[in-house]
Amino acid sequence: MDWLKDLSKLLPIDRVYEDVASPAAKRVGSALESTTKAARWIIAPLDYLAAQNDRYQRFLERVASKVPENRRIEAHPQIAGPSLDGLRYVPEDSIIAELFINLLARAIDKERVNEAHPAFHQIIAQLSPDEALVIYQLRRESYEYRTYAQYFADTNTFSPRQVIDNDFPISALVMPDNFSLYMDHLHSLNLAGIWQIGNQEPIHEGSPPVQTGVNISSLAQLTPFGQLFAKACVPDELPESVDD
Repeated sequence: MDWLKDLSKLLPIDRVYEDVASPAAKRVGSALESTTKAARWIIAPLDYLAAQNDRYQRFLERVASKVPENRRIEAHPQIAGPSLDGLRYVPEDSIIAELFINLLARAIDKERVNEAHPAFHQIIAQLSPDEALVIYQLRRESYEYRTYAQYFADTNTFSPRQVIDNDFPISALVMPDNFSLYMDHLHSLNLAGIWQIGNQEPIHEGSPPVQTGVNISSLAQLTPFGQLFAKACVPDELPESVDD
């Protein structure tokens, strides 16, 4: 538990209390309240942060449970500081919290510290819960993704691709219709993408046969960098609140 006390020193709780209690903060708060009731929404996060000590303690206990005491080392501030900061507003039982916790566990584990890339905390902060679920699924396997594009012989052009079959379990997502958007974002982060496999399959119709379109087979899968990210941060099992 000494390790938890030392790591707790990184938390800005005392500073937040001082900020909230300072005369300047009180004057600002008073002025805003006298201006409009809506200003309370501006001050509310300060009250929220000031009550985080117990919550952070629970986060740190979860980190400690993942690393045997004889393997613990001092975390690099470049990873520990931003990761702890990233935990401030995420729900305790969310998959995003689990990503941050796993990254912190890697950062203090002398046998796995090489997995804790300094860029990972920035990536986690940009992910939606659904995108984290996509990475969780892609860590286990790749999924076939098939599209169709209509061919216009007179202009020798194709229509935008239409999805005709997607093996990814989109029913597990909160917003399944956003799957393509999620994949585009994960591709921009160099975590995952959808890549064509094999040649396009021409579709011919009529007599004599005329090409009317093509079928394209692809795979939704992680990049090598995405595999490293998943290995370091993605849990083997989902938090119960997500799995339910």
